Amino acid sequence: AQSSWDSKFWVFDGHMHPVSSVYRRGGTIGEPNADPRFTLPLAQEGGLGAAFFNTSIDEFYEVNHLAVKDALKQIDRFYREIAKYPDQVGVATNAEEVRALRREGKIAGILAIEGALAIESDLGVLRMFHRLGLREMNLVHLLANNIGDVGFSRTNDGKGYGLTDYGRELVAEMNRLGILIDLSHTGEQTILDVMEVSTQPVSTTHSAARALGSGWSDEMIRKLAEMGGVICVPFLPMAVSQEFRRKWQSGPPRGSSVVGLEPLVFQGDPNTIYDFIEERKQRREPRRAETARQRRQNMPPLSNLIDHIDYIVRLVGVDYVGISSDFGGYPVNIKGIENAGEYQNIAQALLNKGYSREDVAKIMGENLLRLFDEVVSTATN
Repeated sequence: AQSSWDSKFWVFDGHMHPVSSVYRRGGTIGEPNADPRFTLPLAQEGGLGAAFFNTSIDEFYEVNHLAVKDALKQIDRFYREIAKYPDQVGVATNAEEVRALRREGKIAGILAIEGALAIESDLGVLRMFHRLGLREMNLVHLLANNIGDVGFSRTNDGKGYGLTDYGRELVAEMNRLGILIDLSHTGEQTILDVMEVSTQPVSTTHSAARALGSGWSDEMIRKLAEMGGVICVPFLPMAVSQEFRRKWQSGPPRGSSVVGLEPLVFQGDPNTIYDFIEERKQRREPRRAETARQRRQNMPPLSNLIDHIDYIVRLVGVDYVGISSDFGGYPVNIKGIENAGEYQNIAQALLNKGYSREDVAKIMGENLLRLFDEVVSTATN
């Protein structure tokens, strides 16, 4: 099957954190940094053509009114990092800009936010972030909020409460502006409500198939496909392997990375809040390295990821599936796709399974580009 390697498949990664990772841990995206899975040379080697570069905001920041400022600092870092490497990467705000960068052999970085708590419930802030280039945002991250519930909710038979009135306003404004709605981490009832009211197709950028362990139900995936949305299956071990999930992801929800499940409102002298955050961060980072070391020993095989992709293709067709890495986010991935140089291993596995080159191209990136194009081009802003 030598011919299959003649040209790399163009990759659109639905979810990653290369800039927020160096923002927190130091270094730069152009060379080996604190998270060795993503550098620009590795990404080029793997055929990466576009990605949603996520800022990520902790719930502690929102409750203490630091979220907008921290999001702005991360957006500033996004632009400064990309400006350092103009021959390798550029900013894109629509599909035409993605295609232009593609013609130049460059990676398109698209500004995204994981956790709408970054806007502190202010649609004016959302509009300003849009002007700064924001084109994708997920509504809920690690804790339930005033938009909707989280995926591990215990209310309403595990489906959680639905989309709130404010959530409906937010969805309408994201539709108007042309910001892709990401339903990763979101509770089932909220997901169904969003799909009911959104005038544009939506995505879930890092979710798997519940039928094979965890993630979205068949009903949810079918509704997403009916809208023309895309589900990106992630290189996340707990998403594609029940065994890994049972071993490492059971127990209470994670909560805030700053204070865990403690009260989120800062109890100390307001002038010391950044010292408090820094002290908590220093305590957490060594644990992250140890977590990665332990969990790397139990990484599931690439075939698990392929099984989830194949299940969704059989359920709704090949036009509604994509891939995502979460590089810079969760500290480990799965065997065979452990860094950004290895994207083509997925393509090869799909070809080996009998997928056509055209269908593999859709899964590796074209489906997500089609969705991104539709959402941005139908905006009425």
